[in-house]
Amino acid sequence: MQSDKSEPSEAEGAECVSASDAEKKALRAAGTGGPEPRGISAVAVLWTFGKCLGALLPVYLAGYYRVSTSLLVFGMMVYTGWKHAREAKETRLRSAMQLLDNEEEYMSTKAFRGKRGLPAWVSFPDVEKVEWLNKVMHQVWPFVGQYLEKLLVETIAPSIRAQNAHLQTLSFTKVDMGDKAMKVVGIKAHTENDKGQVLLDLYISYVGNVEINVEVKRYFCKAGVKGIQLHGMMRVILEPLIGDVPIVGAVTMFFIQRPKLDINWTGLTNMLDIPGLNVKSDSMIMDAIASFLVLPNRLVIPLVPGLHVAQLRSPLPRGVVRIHLLEAQNIVAKDNYMKGVMAGLSDPYAILRVGPQTFTSKHVDNTDSPKWQEIYEVIVHEVPGQELEVEVYDKDTDQDDFLGRTKLDLGIVKKSIVVDDWFNLKETPSGRVHFRLEWLALLPGTDRLEQMLKRNESVTSKTADPPSSAILVIYLDKAEALPMKKGNKQPDPIVQLSVQDITRESKTCYTTINPEWEEAFTFFIQDPRKQDIDIQVKDADRVQTLGSLTIPLSRLLSNSNLSLDQWFQLDNSGSASRIYINTVLRVLWLDEERVATDVSSTLESGMSRQLPQQTSPHSSFATEGLLRIHLLAGTNLVPKDNLMGGMVKGKSDPYVKINIGGETFVSRVIKSNLNPVWNEMYEVILTKLPGQDLQIEVFDKDMDMKDDFMGRLKINLKDIIDSQFTDQWYTLSVVKSGRVHLILEWVMAASQSDRLDQVLQFYSRQSYQNKAVPSAGLLFVFIGQADSLPVKKSGKDPKVGAEVTLGEVSRKTTVCDRTTSPEWNEAFCFLVRDPREDILVVKLSHSWTLPIGSLVVPIRELLSEPELVLDQWFHLDGTSPASRVLLRVELKMLIPHKCPGTTDKVVVTSASDPSPASRKQEIDTVLRSSSVDVPPVENIASSASLHESVDVKKMAADVTEDKVEELPSPTTTQPPHTSPDFSFASEGLLRIILLEGQCLVAKDNMMGGMVKGKSDPYAKINVGGVAFLSNVIKENLSPVWNEMYEVVLRPQAGQEVQVELYDKDMDKDDFLGSRCKISVADVIRSQYTDQWYTLNDVKSGRVRLILEWVPAVSHHDTLDQVMQVQSLQSFQNKAVPSAALLFVYVDRARSLPFKKSGKEPKAGAELVFGKTTYKTKVCDRSRSPQWDEAFYFQVRNPRQEMLIIKLSSAWDQPMGSIVVSVRELLSKPQLVLDQWMPLDGALPESEILLRAELKVLSSRMTEAPQPSAPGSKKDPTAFSTDSRDKKSSELKKDESIAVSRQFKHSEAADAAAPAEDAISAELPAIDTERDTSPPAAREEEPTDPEEHPTESDMGAEREFEPKKILTTGTGLGNLAQATVTSLPADTVGPADDTEIPNARETLQPHTTPQKHFGEEGLLRIHLLEAQHLVAKDNLMGGMVKGKSDPYVKINIGGVTFKSHVIKENLNPTWKEMYELVLSEHSVQEIKVEAFDKDLDADDFLGRFSIKLNEVIRSQYTDQWYTLNDVKSGRVHLILEWVPTVSHSVRLDQVLQLQSLQSYQNKAVPAAALLFVHLERAHSLPLKKSGKDPKAGAELVLGETTYKTKLCERSTNPQWNECFYFLVHNPKDQMLVVKLSSGWDQPMGSLVIPVNELLAEPHLVLDQWFHLDGATPDSQILLRAELKVLHSKMVDMIGPGTLPCVASGCGQVKLSLSYALQERHLTVIVHACRGLLSQSKDGVDSYVSLMLLPDKSKATKRKTAVKKRDLNPEYNERFEYELSVDEMRFKRLILSVKNNSASFRSRDIIGQVQIELAHVDLVSGVTAWFTLKVEAE
Repeated sequence: MQSDKSEPSEAEGAECVSASDAEKKALRAAGTGGPEPRGISAVAVLWTFGKCLGALLPVYLAGYYRVSTSLLVFGMMVYTGWKHAREAKETRLRSAMQLLDNEEEYMSTKAFRGKRGLPAWVSFPDVEKVEWLNKVMHQVWPFVGQYLEKLLVETIAPSIRAQNAHLQTLSFTKVDMGDKAMKVVGIKAHTENDKGQVLLDLYISYVGNVEINVEVKRYFCKAGVKGIQLHGMMRVILEPLIGDVPIVGAVTMFFIQRPKLDINWTGLTNMLDIPGLNVKSDSMIMDAIASFLVLPNRLVIPLVPGLHVAQLRSPLPRGVVRIHLLEAQNIVAKDNYMKGVMAGLSDPYAILRVGPQTFTSKHVDNTDSPKWQEIYEVIVHEVPGQELEVEVYDKDTDQDDFLGRTKLDLGIVKKSIVVDDWFNLKETPSGRVHFRLEWLALLPGTDRLEQMLKRNESVTSKTADPPSSAILVIYLDKAEALPMKKGNKQPDPIVQLSVQDITRESKTCYTTINPEWEEAFTFFIQDPRKQDIDIQVKDADRVQTLGSLTIPLSRLLSNSNLSLDQWFQLDNSGSASRIYINTVLRVLWLDEERVATDVSSTLESGMSRQLPQQTSPHSSFATEGLLRIHLLAGTNLVPKDNLMGGMVKGKSDPYVKINIGGETFVSRVIKSNLNPVWNEMYEVILTKLPGQDLQIEVFDKDMDMKDDFMGRLKINLKDIIDSQFTDQWYTLSVVKSGRVHLILEWVMAASQSDRLDQVLQFYSRQSYQNKAVPSAGLLFVFIGQADSLPVKKSGKDPKVGAEVTLGEVSRKTTVCDRTTSPEWNEAFCFLVRDPREDILVVKLSHSWTLPIGSLVVPIRELLSEPELVLDQWFHLDGTSPASRVLLRVELKMLIPHKCPGTTDKVVVTSASDPSPASRKQEIDTVLRSSSVDVPPVENIASSASLHESVDVKKMAADVTEDKVEELPSPTTTQPPHTSPDFSFASEGLLRIILLEGQCLVAKDNMMGGMVKGKSDPYAKINVGGVAFLSNVIKENLSPVWNEMYEVVLRPQAGQEVQVELYDKDMDKDDFLGSRCKISVADVIRSQYTDQWYTLNDVKSGRVRLILEWVPAVSHHDTLDQVMQVQSLQSFQNKAVPSAALLFVYVDRARSLPFKKSGKEPKAGAELVFGKTTYKTKVCDRSRSPQWDEAFYFQVRNPRQEMLIIKLSSAWDQPMGSIVVSVRELLSKPQLVLDQWMPLDGALPESEILLRAELKVLSSRMTEAPQPSAPGSKKDPTAFSTDSRDKKSSELKKDESIAVSRQFKHSEAADAAAPAEDAISAELPAIDTERDTSPPAAREEEPTDPEEHPTESDMGAEREFEPKKILTTGTGLGNLAQATVTSLPADTVGPADDTEIPNARETLQPHTTPQKHFGEEGLLRIHLLEAQHLVAKDNLMGGMVKGKSDPYVKINIGGVTFKSHVIKENLNPTWKEMYELVLSEHSVQEIKVEAFDKDLDADDFLGRFSIKLNEVIRSQYTDQWYTLNDVKSGRVHLILEWVPTVSHSVRLDQVLQLQSLQSYQNKAVPAAALLFVHLERAHSLPLKKSGKDPKAGAELVLGETTYKTKLCERSTNPQWNECFYFLVHNPKDQMLVVKLSSGWDQPMGSLVIPVNELLAEPHLVLDQWFHLDGATPDSQILLRAELKVLHSKMVDMIGPGTLPCVASGCGQVKLSLSYALQERHLTVIVHACRGLLSQSKDGVDSYVSLMLLPDKSKATKRKTAVKKRDLNPEYNERFEYELSVDEMRFKRLILSVKNNSASFRSRDIIGQVQIELAHVDLVSGVTAWFTLKVEAE
């Protein structure tokens, strides 16, 4: 269809035609003499004359001015080329428009009729047509044109005129977007990516008759565009998705690849169509478009405020692909000689492109198989979408010849991690290229940096650039206050960013000193430890530098997230000049663990079948949190139920609707109440996305009409998350009055289960009207894929969907297309009420109708996993053995803020609090019980930092639960003791000694720096929010401070000691260096550190510090020693070391006196200890106030100091006091006073309940530390520093000496004497007696806080301790004991400690089991086959007989075994084996029934029964049994009663029997029975509450688990229970016995390897065993008895009559050995026997060997071929050079192959796989190995 607007060329043509016609008419008229028309001939003549003159004028002028003819010819050629390009472009545009207009007609008449295409309404599954969108676009296109016209004329044109003086007369004379709207050909939606975004691919096609004319009147210039073609794929990302209108936070648009563009120019811009210029102009325009619309550039349109637009515009790349261009083959020959007579080769090279990144390889001369061996690295921004494009060319002197191209989607590389394959070249007769492509993930940590650097050292490449270990992304934002140019002009700043030899340059910002660039740059980093970022800010002329900046990449490595996002001060610039830069470093990592070694790539499918070992969920997985909404009450609501037409006001029946995140909750209705109390709780799982609001509406419930509106309110979710916890009255809007009381809590989720009991106990005290139960955790489930699922009965693949169920909540995945290996990659979240009871069920089915398999995961299994995560393949129940599903299950515990020990600050704004200020509570992380000194560093949890000051160090309140004020009742029972949180008294003391400094920088220079001075140094030390300031040492570069500081800390992750040195000046102090990040965890681990620390950020200087973690112990044995050391030490800052810590817990008071006014008091308590004073909170009016607050004090001398507690009403009216002498605590057990105490100066009945606990500080320091400065004098009574260091190192050796607690014989106690002598020999300078310190002080600390010994335990142990013998001289008697305190759980005290027997009770030495203990035997049932079964599956109503699908059920003693189903067979072969342990005296029957498997009810095929006593009598029965109650059928069974023997003589034969037999149900015959009699335990630890435990024992052997009964509360429980286990290999298996209280609190464990029984007489162990992880006295009495199974089938091995023999592949005899010195693995292939052959003549066999993993097959070896022999002998030797470490990970694969196998038959007779790590190669092994089928 022609356009209504004619083009200039067409107009000119029309004029020429009309003029020539007029001329012809004039000539004809002249010739005929007819009358001449008026005016026509004159115009025609003039027009003809003008055309001739115009054509000849250039020739005349060229001759006149003597212009070269070649120039004229060149001009004509240019004109001809321009004319040709112009006409071609117009033709393309015209044909495109015509095709667009007649698309329907064209498709229906040509394409569809010719059967070479499809009609327009046919769509494809991945790309959808959106005709409705095109119709909408067509409708709104005129209005789009109006908007663009307004934009060009009113906005863009004035902006152009203002920027350039030459364009001040520019104007748009015409803007017409035409009537051809943009079309969206198709849309593809990607659903496999992030769930928090919508990713669309829009295929855009625009063929428009747009006409835009521009005129610059000043220069008489006109230009324009008439017609545009644009075709490309635009990606649109809608993210983030939010829970409020407009649902989408921003729209991001970009082209992954450059679109195709064609522009038809008019006017002066016609010159752009000149050949040569047209290509350049099009590329320039495309560059301009690419600068903001082609990757990596993006156009971002934010839709809601508060978004990080910079992160959306420049996100981090998805990853990096390392491309190994290895070689090529069969390249087409292009270099021919003598005009093609002689065929040559090619000089090939390759060009690789990924988006805008292009690489060109070197060319290889004269070859068709070049080897490049080059490496390139490309940044991948979008997958799927970005592709690797490769083109191969032949290098020539003129134009290079094309040799082929290929493409690969990089999304395949991301899924496969590594793609190593050959790729065929397209558009060429032959040729292929070999690539290895590696996907490098981006890691935000430095954990794998060293591994990557070492791996890169082994990568060889012929390219100049070494491989990278990281990438650096720099987001250049803006700068401020840049200096002016010369002449006081504003600069045109640009920025040059350089890393090593690579320099990037930003755009230019014109005439400004505050430029905004907003650009991102990416660099590859070889070694971030050595490289720097160099930033130069320059003027646009690149001459004048406006500022510079250098950032070492090591600064990024020291940050936790490897990023710096801040302002930087510019050097060599103005004083206020600065630049804002965000730098992000990401370490590259090749996850080789996810790459399968035995799976090769499949070129046709684009990706190989490599199954990942773990799931790969998106980074947003498991980041949700829980919002807990507690709807309490309402007040002053509006009455809506009026009576008598509103004359009498009534009330309302209010209820509440709560809406957030798409979830709606409705409360119950409160009848006739304007001040309702609901007390209901709701929970909703939410993501932290902006724009979400909590909407609450109140309604009045009516019966007849619509419910009346009573108000609403809206709360932003971000405010709730920021405050974490809010308790507040909210005013309702849109109504006159009304408020609602809400408690809103954003509950923290933690990956730790140590506080589960505490959380569940906390929840058990809560009750809600809507019966809601608070969730204890969140369960995140990511279901990745499944593998090897069974096909349907019809033979088709299933359409698989997965249903995930937890409790009453069920979620369903999408249903995949037909496949046996479906992929879902979907995530779900569940609320978990009790992780110990809830169960996760995953059911797979075909289209939700036909079950496929299921999986059950008890949530309690996650509690024992690291980080509470299970991420692995799970085998499915109820389906084939190979069927499995890849699943990630992650549990996160919900820690409420009001639960004692919560880590974060909770800001509570209480409605009932009269003060408007909010009350802040600091709640510290709790790690252990009060009886433990120091926790292991590995268990330090992340928490909020302690906020303390030097003067006031107030402990956080433990009880944060709101309490309802109640009147005291005279019948109330008061607790006899306090109940502090188990974090009470868990702090330790960090002692910091600042000794000296050396080589400090001189800062006080004189005479303008000409004369160097010194410095006046002082130090700032900061730890845990507490800061210390040292004295100033005047004019000294090697100062000696000798100052000591102490701070009480509760260990937490991330705590650091920060030290900074300064030079004291009159104005601003100069910086002398810092030593940051001395981890407190490292100090706790080392206990004592005396070290020089180098100062950072300065040229020179170091400082010497002594850092000591002083544990606190609950005994005073070392107090005298501590006081003695205290008297010997002296410090310059007059500090006195603390001798102990006093912990005070003020619980409550009772019967306090009334105030003078008669009112009840507002009681508060003031605690005074020396110069330290603390105050409790002031309670509400009550005579029985409750504080529940804890405090601690540093005690210098426990024998002299006193604690004073003063009670008063609101701090003004005294109500009594109490004085507690610390000396009294020294005489108390465990140094604890916990009781009611009467108050002085109050009523006789007035008392206060408190707990005072003294912990003595056990320091390792035995002398005053001395500085190493020259001339310093040491105390003659102290040791030298060198000797102290030596002894310290010797003590560390002692710490590593561990004494086993599992003594099998009484002589073990005597064995400790040599160890004692060895230790005393290593410590000649320390004169000590045998360490008799309390067990509580020297036993190792348990890892779990629930396993700590209680106070009563330690008190009981101390009753039998001998008196302490004090040492003389140095006072080091307890140094070794104090050093061992709080060691990790794998070490104990010094080896000279001996256990003191308990004199209170005599323990029986052995168990007393029942009479028939261990007399059971084993019944082994072999279900072999059946014959002549009845056909039940009849067809056509029984007219055609079918077959049956038989299976068998075997029942005995309440145990049922079920065989697998044999499809359509009346003579099935099962070959299955079952085992059951039974008493030899039992009178039972073996019942066997056969059934036909059907979809509905299974058909009966017969039954029979066998008496067990007959089987026991005959021992072995091999018989056919006839089926009863049916017409025909019999079953073949082998029934064997296997007796047991108490010796291991035939154990090897029994184990050989296992290797020779094979069963279809994968059963392995048992080799022995293990009988266990568990009698009793002794001296078990108490629970943390101080109560006796309810002890139970769990016995585990392999996959079998038994549990005993739970005994009544006792530390000496008795069970007297027996158990048995089937043992398949006594040499490898272990029995594990775990003891716990109520199955939740572990109390110790025991591990007994079964092979230990083989060395015992009669294979019996009967004794007391010490428990691991419990107290030293904890023991358990049990009897473990092994009985080897004496099977008659062992005697059948020799004659060859053994039933169910493994498939007859044969055996091979091998010798394996390893020489350590030569590092050689030797394999000798001796012979084979019993090889399987399908011919009578034997087999031509040879043996092939290979060590895996081995991709290159370099370890492949083979023997000679032995002709026609089923028992060949080879006797060949093979050697491999392997290190010991390599050998551990190698597997020997030995295959016996048939050399004469035909093409269709299998060439492998059998295989043997040997894990070298499981073989004793040093001693050597020679044995026969059974060959197995290759599939096995």
